[in-house]
Amino acid sequence: MTALILTMTTAGLGRFTAAQTDTGVDLTVTHVGLSSASFVAAPTLTALPGEFRRVDTVSGARVADNIVHMTVQDDAALTYSVRGFGLFLGDGTLFATYCQPVVLVEKSTGSTLALAIDIAFPEATAASIRFGDTNFLNPPGTTEVKGVVELATLAEANAGDATRVTTGAVVKAMIASALDMVTQALNGLTGKTIYGSGLVKGGGDLTGNRTLTVDAASPAEVLAGTRGDVALTPAGLAALAGTIATTGEFQIAPGIYVKIGVTSGPHGEGPIEIAFATPFPNACLFAAPIAINSRGDIRCDSYAQERALTASTFTAFVQKQASDSTNIDAIRWIAIGR
Repeated sequence: MTALILTMTTAGLGRFTAAQTDTGVDLTVTHVGLSSASFVAAPTLTALPGEFRRVDTVSGARVADNIVHMTVQDDAALTYSVRGFGLFLGDGTLFATYCQPVVLVEKSTGSTLALAIDIAFPEATAASIRFGDTNFLNPPGTTEVKGVVELATLAEANAGDATRVTTGAVVKAMIASALDMVTQALNGLTGKTIYGSGLVKGGGDLTGNRTLTVDAASPAEVLAGTRGDVALTPAGLAALAGTIATTGEFQIAPGIYVKIGVTSGPHGEGPIEIAFATPFPNACLFAAPIAINSRGDIRCDSYAQERALTASTFTAFVQKQASDSTNIDAIRWIAIGR
C-alpha cells in the first residue's frame, strides 16, 4: 500500500531533532493510540483526539531512509473502527499522528487486529526511531530488508516491474519467449537466398555457409579480349606487356597491339622496308620511324618518313638535305595496329 505520511507533533519533533545529535534521547515507540474520530493531525496536538484504546503490541523497523514499516496487533474481544492513530514514546509523549476521513481499519469481537502500514516521516532519516516489540514484524522485502514480497506475473515481469519478485517459472517463460523470437528471426534469415550476379558467382540459401567468388581473367584471356564474365587484375594487365622484352611486341588493350624495334643501318636516302616479327592480326594503323644519329655527326641532316603500311610490314623513307654528306646509323620505329 502507499506509505502514510505522519505529522510529527511539536514535542515529537523536538525529541526527534535532539536525537540526531544526542544518542541518549529515547525515541522508542512503545504504544499506538487508536481513534475513531476524524481530526486534524496538527503539530500542536499533545493528546490523541477521540482516543479509545492504546495498544502496546507494536513492532516496526526502518526499511528506507525515511520509511518505517510498522505492525500493530490487538486480539482483545472488542469491536471498533479506526480513522486515526498516534505514536507514543515510552514516557507518554505523543510523537506523531495520522488521520483520514474514511475508516482505516475495522475490528470485530472475534477477530484480531493486524494493522501493517508503511509510514513516511517528513525528515530525511528515520534511523533513530525504534519500537518496543519486534517479535512479529512483517515488513515489505527490499534489496536491504528481508520481508514479504508479491510475486510478479509474466506480464508484469515483461513490463519491467521493479516492485515485485520474479520467480523461476516466470524467468523460464521469459527465456523461452525470447528464444522463440530468436528462432523465428533465424528462420526468417535462413529462408532468404543470396544469388551471384554479373561477375559474381556462387550463393545459395542461408542454411549453411556460402561463398561468393569473382574469377580473374588468365593472361591468355586478357590477350584474347573475348570473355565478359571474368575480371581484369593487375596480374592480367602485366600479361599485356609480357613479351616486350624479347620480341618488342605487346598489347595495350584487348585487340590493340604495339610493335617497337630498331632497324640497323647505315641507311642512305630512299625507301627502307621493315618487316614485323609477327604480322598484325588485321592491319597496321600507324607507324612512326625516327632517324638515329648515334655519332652526333652534324653532317647527318637526314630524317625518316612513313611511306607505306601493311599488316606485316611498313616502309620508311629517308630524306637527306643537300648539305647532308653522311648516312644515318639506324631507324627506331613504333607501330600500332589491330
